[in-house]
Amino acid sequence: MQVRPLVSIVTPVYNQERFVEDTIKSILSQTYSPIEYIVINDGSTDGSLSIIEQYRDKVKIVDQINRGQAATLNRGWSESSGQFIGYLSSDDLLDPRCIERLVSILTANDEVVCAYPDCNLISPESAILKRGVCRPFLIDELVIEQECYIGPGALWRAAAHDRIGGWAPQLRLAPDREYWMRLSKLGQFYFLPEALAGYRLHPNSISYKEVSEAVSREYLTVLNDYFSAGDVPARIAARRSEAFANAYWLIARNMFRAGSYRIGLQYLRDAVRIDASILTASRIYLLARSTIGKPARILIAKLQRWKPRRTS
Repeated sequence: MQVRPLVSIVTPVYNQERFVEDTIKSILSQTYSPIEYIVINDGSTDGSLSIIEQYRDKVKIVDQINRGQAATLNRGWSESSGQFIGYLSSDDLLDPRCIERLVSILTANDEVVCAYPDCNLISPESAILKRGVCRPFLIDELVIEQECYIGPGALWRAAAHDRIGGWAPQLRLAPDREYWMRLSKLGQFYFLPEALAGYRLHPNSISYKEVSEAVSREYLTVLNDYFSAGDVPARIAARRSEAFANAYWLIARNMFRAGSYRIGLQYLRDAVRIDASILTASRIYLLARSTIGKPARILIAKLQRWKPRRTS
C-alpha cells in the first residue's frame, strides 16, 4: 500500500474568537489524511486561545507572545514535518475536498511547486459575496501589474520552501506576494478552477483595514528586492518602470482609502510621472469606488452584526 504524503497546515491566530473555530473545523473535516495541523496563538487578547484549547487532542497548539503573521507562519513551518505545506488564516475556510484535490495535483506532476484553488469571497456569516475571485498565476502579472490572485488553501513543496526560506518577517502587507515571487523561480504554479476555499471579508480583515503609508511602501520594497536579485526575466526587466508605476498607484489607492488624499495625490503624481499611461478611466473609477465604497462596506458589515434590543 502506497503511503500518502503528510500535509502540514499552519494557522496563525490573533484575536479571531468569532471565526477561528470554523477555520479549525474546516481543516479537521478534510477528506484527506494524514494532515499535521499546527495552530499558533499569536498573543491574542480575546477568547481565541480558550477556543483553540478545545481542540488540543486534534491539533498541535503553540502559544506565544505576539510576533506578527510572517514570523508566526515561519515558526509553524519550521516545526512541521509535511512533504507539502500551507497555511489557512484564522478567519478563512476550506472546502472538505480542498487538500485532497491539491495533493493529487502535486503528486502527479513534479514540475508543479505550488497548487491552489479558486475561492469565493464570503461574509462574516459565511454567505457568498462573490464567486471565483482567483486566477491562474502569472509572474509577469504579479510583478508588473501588482496583482496577486492566490487566495486561501494553497499548498506547496516543503523542499522548495527550505531552499528559498520563509516569509520576510519585516513585511506586514506584502509577505505573501514577495514569497510567491521567490517560489515561482523553482517551478510551476497550478490553478485549480474549483472554488474550494472561502476568503472572509469583515471589518478586521486586510481588505477593510486602513493601511499606513509606511506599510504601503512595502510594494516598493518588494519590487526593489525583486529587480535587484539579478535573475529577472528580460521581458519583465524591460517593463520595470511600468511595475513601479503600478506600485505607486497602489499606494495612492491605499492613501485615498484611508482618507489621506493629499498624500495619495503625491503618490498618484509619482505613478503618472513614471508612466503617464497608467491614469486610465478605469483606474480613476477604481480610485473613486475604493474611496467611497470602503466606508459603506464597513458600515454594512457593522449593521449586519447589530441587532436592536426588544423592548417590553
